[in-house]
Amino acid sequence: MYTLAWQCICPIGVISGLVLSPIPALATKQFPTDFMRNVKTYYGAKGDGVTDDTAAIQKALDDGRTQSQDYNGKPKSLYFPAGNYLISNTLKWNGCCVNWQGQGSDSTFIKLKDNTVGFNDPNVPKAVIQTPSGNMSFRQNIVDMTVNTGTNNPGAIGISYIANNSGSLRDVTIKSGDGKGKAGLDLSRQWPGPCLIKNVQINGFDYGIYIKNAEYGPTFENINLTNQKVAGIRNEGNTLAIRGLQTNSLAPAIQNPLAWGSVIVLDGNFHSALSTSSAIENSGYLYARNIVASGYQSAIRNLGSILPGLSQSEYISGSIYSLFDSPQRSLNLPIEETPSFHDNILANWGKFSPRWYGDTGTLQSLLNSGKSTIYFPQGVYFTYDKKVVTVPATVKRIIGFSSVVNRGPDQGGIVFRVQENSTEPLIIEQFGYGVSVEHASARTVVMKQGNYRYTDFPSAGKLFLEDVQLWNLNLNYPHSVWARQLNVESFTPGAAKIANKGGNLWILGLKTERKGTVINTSAGGKTELLGSIIYPAEDFTTQDKTVAAFINNDSSQSLIYSLSSYAANRNYEIQVEETRNGVKRQLLTTNTPKRMPLFVGYP
Repeated sequence: MYTLAWQCICPIGVISGLVLSPIPALATKQFPTDFMRNVKTYYGAKGDGVTDDTAAIQKALDDGRTQSQDYNGKPKSLYFPAGNYLISNTLKWNGCCVNWQGQGSDSTFIKLKDNTVGFNDPNVPKAVIQTPSGNMSFRQNIVDMTVNTGTNNPGAIGISYIANNSGSLRDVTIKSGDGKGKAGLDLSRQWPGPCLIKNVQINGFDYGIYIKNAEYGPTFENINLTNQKVAGIRNEGNTLAIRGLQTNSLAPAIQNPLAWGSVIVLDGNFHSALSTSSAIENSGYLYARNIVASGYQSAIRNLGSILPGLSQSEYISGSIYSLFDSPQRSLNLPIEETPSFHDNILANWGKFSPRWYGDTGTLQSLLNSGKSTIYFPQGVYFTYDKKVVTVPATVKRIIGFSSVVNRGPDQGGIVFRVQENSTEPLIIEQFGYGVSVEHASARTVVMKQGNYRYTDFPSAGKLFLEDVQLWNLNLNYPHSVWARQLNVESFTPGAAKIANKGGNLWILGLKTERKGTVINTSAGGKTELLGSIIYPAEDFTTQDKTVAAFINNDSSQSLIYSLSSYAANRNYEIQVEETRNGVKRQLLTTNTPKRMPLFVGYP
């Protein structure tokens, strides 16, 4: 009932040779003085390029966090204004939910002193910044800064990073002063992801990015790697979703050496003078689309065999699965970039200031004040009842700076209702939890960095999701959605975690948990899934096992994903169920690998 095509190279269009470049960030971003704690004014850091700021920054990280707890409801945000912060030891902390905010990668610098003891042995590498380990390292964000490992520190790692469910490293530069060091970005501890690495530049090191372990699927977009000695990215067993990767070094761009490792790479441009190597060296699962190499022997070496050519429009290293007569290529939906906005005129910022804990009475008037940016100073807020406020067209950004909103028994929190049209997108970002969005106009809505609830209405416009955790995603009406690093862990009997009823849904990096259908596409909808991890993680009843992971009813889908299941009773029996013109067919788990190279189901 299914067909296979082995190691298929499928044309999907003309390769332009052009790929995305990291979005230029403002050289110096301006912020209100009270939006979060400033490491200079609160903790005595100097940032003068002379003083050792290790103790001051570590004091800021330790403040209120003496115990190794999860701190989900007690987030911490630290502001690093422009400066050069010299350090001489690893900066690390306890618990989840810590936000590092710089003033820009050209303005805020965390620099390891040259010749620092403890960073001199490549065989015992040591990080400048290190997030907590485990799979509860939620909402760890590092934004708008440069990390420099200095000179004569050959054992240095720029950032050893783990974030789970949501968390991002964005608009960050990591560089070695002399090219030495183990890795710019290290994700080799258990367990990295799901998380988003976006607009990151890494210069020097043996590895630009080094990744291990099988879970939980980091997502990368707009990554620029230069001057690596061994590899731009080395993936030892994880499942990666990458878009917009540029490399330039005397090393392979990507190494994927293990049979169970999975790499998805779109829009890659790889340059080298290494004519004896391929840009991508693969021994596992590889999906590559619109990649161009120059100076290499070839674009791809798969299982020791060199594929001819320096470009590939679409390459699948494994099998293409289908249930009906479908084109043997991905759906290749159009991709739009996530809008962003930062107003450097502070007179255009409006501060939410509750008069007491639980007060939301001034929020609507604040939204109506004409300010472009509404901000919640980092903290813990509360509303007993559901608080619905409408967002006028004048508001372009609502930002919580990692704040959380505690709720009463109805679990309502603050609901931002978008019902006024505008050609300008509305960006809602950095709320740990407690915020919902009702999308009731054609205005484009962007939701970033946090845990939200979302409801659409018949007039809903475009939706962008970036580093977001949702209870579920129901697209009840046809509109277009682009998601980068989406985490959905709901289970409601009889309901899908994601329902696409007639819309266009593009996902780069998805992680789901618990049983139940992952995506149900119907009413002529189109769904393209590009990674990463489907993780049932709980016992299935006999009835649960008869529910397909993916359902397609007279609609279109293409799917690439990895399945993580450690027990027979914690897995689907049906991977894909498709109905076309009244005929239903099923792809059983017994007939599929744990890494789905590509499933296609569309006319």
